[in-house]
Amino acid sequence: MKEKKLNLFLLITLIVGTIIGGGIFNSPTDLILKANPLTALIAWLIGGFGILMLALVFYKLALVKPELDGGIYTYAKEGFGNYIGFNSFWGYWLGSIFGNIAFISLFFKTLNSMLPHPLSPFGCFIGGSVILWIYTWIGWRGVREVSILNAVITIAKLLPLILVIVIGITLFQPHVFSVAQWTHVLASNHHSTNISQQIGQAMSTIVWCFVGIEAAVSMSRRAKKHSEVGLATVISFVIVWSLYVLISLLPMGIIPANELGSSSVPLATVLSKSVIGNWGALIIKVGLLISLLGALLSWFMIGPEIAYVTSMDHAMPKPFKLINRHNVPGFALIVYTLIMQLILVVLLLPQLQTAYTIAYTLAATTTLVAYLLSALYGLKLAIKESYGFGFKLIAIIASAYAIYTLFATGIEYAFASAIIFALGIPLYLSAAPKMKRFEKVIALVIGVAGILALVMIVRGGISF
Repeated sequence: MKEKKLNLFLLITLIVGTIIGGGIFNSPTDLILKANPLTALIAWLIGGFGILMLALVFYKLALVKPELDGGIYTYAKEGFGNYIGFNSFWGYWLGSIFGNIAFISLFFKTLNSMLPHPLSPFGCFIGGSVILWIYTWIGWRGVREVSILNAVITIAKLLPLILVIVIGITLFQPHVFSVAQWTHVLASNHHSTNISQQIGQAMSTIVWCFVGIEAAVSMSRRAKKHSEVGLATVISFVIVWSLYVLISLLPMGIIPANELGSSSVPLATVLSKSVIGNWGALIIKVGLLISLLGALLSWFMIGPEIAYVTSMDHAMPKPFKLINRHNVPGFALIVYTLIMQLILVVLLLPQLQTAYTIAYTLAATTTLVAYLLSALYGLKLAIKESYGFGFKLIAIIASAYAIYTLFATGIEYAFASAIIFALGIPLYLSAAPKMKRFEKVIALVIGVAGILALVMIVRGGISF
């Protein structure tokens, strides 16, 4: 059966749908607890510029290296060898799995807040399992069919956000936005701070807002025109950055900082101050449910795809190469779902919630490592191939930004992420038992670092 490819519109909705999950709905509260409004604006300008540099690296790599159709995995592999490439995949893949579980958890938390009789933990587990396997069935039918459904969901979840922006502009008050002593007192809790500290803490929120910017690159072998992959990435960045800036900053000029910092549904609070009134909470919660389902659907395309591409280079076990009659990596899709199903069972135990939160944050950190490796490959290519000073500068800034955000997020997470990379060593050895000497050294360092990090966590030497 001839595969139907993804056009520019479907590539854009794939990226936008992947990036915009549940975080945007709580971004005003997340940011006001870390930075004052004016500092948050500065952080968005800095963070947006850094993410744009990463997007431009992906854009350039998609143009000059169209044969590298596995995205962040193939960029890292091409630049630094098979084992480094595998680690880029492994961190990114696990990050997507834990992210999907977070989507499901937030979905049922939101749904329960709307029901007169909330579902029990077991009821949420059954509901989450049903969603997983329905999405698996949809994904089994073919990537283009999933992408069309994703486009519809993406448009649907943008509507309540656009409503908030339109109403927010009419309600915005500059004197609420311009808080007093914004450079050294955090308005939401009156704690002492400084601009550098505010920007650094806000950056950890901003960078996670853009996880998924590489979605089209990861799906580039499915694109109708490979030249549209990079273009879709840049267009999607502009759309998402504009939405996030408006959605996160407009409420800061409507709701006082201390009230916004304690709001559980900040966008609903914005709508409640308009003629919509109490209907605002319902509109936002429905929008959040749609948004979470849409983001989950996007990752159901990307996760199995990147596992398949990695297996083609003998960095994953052979069964991951298997595809069904719809040209979908069926084995990778089933394994992807089974792992999430297993983690859903673990989430039934409340005492493991804290461990899950730590694991998810670590996985998110490893996604940033994958971005850094792609940026460094872009820099290596710019120097080697003499693509010009412009691209070299872009790659330098993108690499520096990725390193900065790793430290801004917390060096303890960067160090502890070695545990996740260490867990991938046996899997890699099962698929590619022969390793070069420098790869063995890297694996040894990762393994030792992972063990040390685990010991330090158990003994309390690393706290989160």
